[in-house]
Amino acid sequence: MSQKKEGLLDRDKFRVRLYDYNMDYLNLEKKSKRDNLTFKQKCRLTAEEYERIQFGDIEWMEHDTRPLVKDLYVQMKLYQLKPMTVVDYQREVFIYEYGNVRVTFDSCIKTSFRNNDLLNPDLAMVETTPNVVVLEVKFDEYLPEVIKQLLQVIDRRKGGYSKYQYSRMFG
Repeated sequence: MSQKKEGLLDRDKFRVRLYDYNMDYLNLEKKSKRDNLTFKQKCRLTAEEYERIQFGDIEWMEHDTRPLVKDLYVQMKLYQLKPMTVVDYQREVFIYEYGNVRVTFDSCIKTSFRNNDLLNPDLAMVETTPNVVVLEVKFDEYLPEVIKQLLQVIDRRKGGYSKYQYSRMFG
């Protein structure tokens, strides 16, 4: 989180993502920013592996065959990274195939107040930004004119909003 606050153009963020508490889709993800480009890597984790990470049992990661798990291990050892909070939200996704445009609307953004028990379906969550919807537009090489017009972004500055950062500051 400090890399973003300090305005670093090159930064990395690790997260574990779970969809509808389906353990078959528990992913370790790394989001890397290099100048204005974003790259994502991911690999599957088991619930047991996440629990070990959650409780600080990480030595097994050093010899794991997945490069992303090894990378997280190094970062956890060097910078004492650890799971801090759970962020949950509702997302609506719209895709426009020309330009590979993906428009998302995130709402009901909630935080667990520094509780990292991601696998608990009864985890207490508090809404951080009531009545706020975050619009995000992602595209590969160009934003088609029709999308620009629909979003009215011709003369607007690009802004950033991190659900994780806001959840950490909120809690």
